[in-house]
Amino acid sequence: MSSTPAMPTEKRVLSVLQQLIRMRTHQPYGNEKDIVKFILSLFPEDRVEKRVIDHGSNRASLIITIPGSDRSRSRTITGHIDTIGVDRFEDWQHPPFSADVEGDLVYGRGSADMKGGLASMISAALAFVENGQEPPVDIHFCFTADEEVSGIGARSMIRGGFLKDTEELVVIKPTGEKIGLAEKGAIWLDIDVAGKNGHAAMPHRGVNAIDGFNELVAEIKALLSEAKEHPLLGYSTCVVTSLCGGGHANIVPDSAAGKLDIRTLPSVDHDQFIAKIDYLSREKITRKFPGLEISIKVTNNRPPVGMSKRSPLIRRFREIYEDLGFSAEYTHIPYFTDASIFIPYLGIPFIFLGPGDSRFYDQTDEYVSITSVINAGRILINYMSGSR
Repeated sequence: MSSTPAMPTEKRVLSVLQQLIRMRTHQPYGNEKDIVKFILSLFPEDRVEKRVIDHGSNRASLIITIPGSDRSRSRTITGHIDTIGVDRFEDWQHPPFSADVEGDLVYGRGSADMKGGLASMISAALAFVENGQEPPVDIHFCFTADEEVSGIGARSMIRGGFLKDTEELVVIKPTGEKIGLAEKGAIWLDIDVAGKNGHAAMPHRGVNAIDGFNELVAEIKALLSEAKEHPLLGYSTCVVTSLCGGGHANIVPDSAAGKLDIRTLPSVDHDQFIAKIDYLSREKITRKFPGLEISIKVTNNRPPVGMSKRSPLIRRFREIYEDLGFSAEYTHIPYFTDASIFIPYLGIPFIFLGPGDSRFYDQTDEYVSITSVINAGRILINYMSGSR
């Protein structure tokens, strides 16, 4: 390529962003197909390749591919279409689907996570298509459904083999334009404990199920504490998010049921960690509490992912930031994203990047800066233009 295409005008970017916000793609319904149709309408058939993955019930994912001069290689930029739900509309000063504009800020559910990021992706892609320019390799733009819950969009793309030739992945998330290097993993456990009831005045005659549950939680936290602190993510955590058992003040509880939310650092291997938990429940805890039975069900397993700031991909993005006059700061993602589906399978370098502040993704009056959306788009254009 002889030059880098220019970002679409602020008016054009704002128009795309507002239309995205006004389309209600919040969970649990998703309705991502509405935005898929909108994105399809923006790109001419003769300049891009389009693949729609229909999930049923008005849910769909989309891959837009801009052909490159070398069609044997590709890079992927991915962002999700769905948003979290909306509670208590009356608490919003700016209606959640109005896309109100005040100065540089655009308000609405999903403006930060992830409609602003989608607008950056779409604008970067249009910069190439409308200027008739060709990137050095194929660029896949993946717009995924259901990232906030089960990741059906990302999983479908993996199963379909659509990204098998991809060498790098840019995951669009609200990072305030900072370079995201790592994401915590997540393990959700449903734990059922069966003991033996007895009078609380003679607790030795019973087997306290709640004590057994608490002992297992303590052992899990001890396992997590063995890992060193991560410079961005901090420490792994284990939180009891639900617990019920017993019912009478004077009876030793013979049952307990609880849920755990465990967030892990990239140094934690989930398969090994879950195996250790299973061993603890079957051996150590039951030896300490004879007669106790523990059943554990893994309801969510999203591996952690991480990159080194010294990797070639991260260094390239630092150079892009310097060329644009942007400050290159590092950040992290504390929750799971589609990266936990893509990266373990593809095994390729990746980066998190996007407009918007992640602090606002679950708040009323969520907003994104239109300047941030444009800046993220400019970063993506420069990345798409570069060869390696």
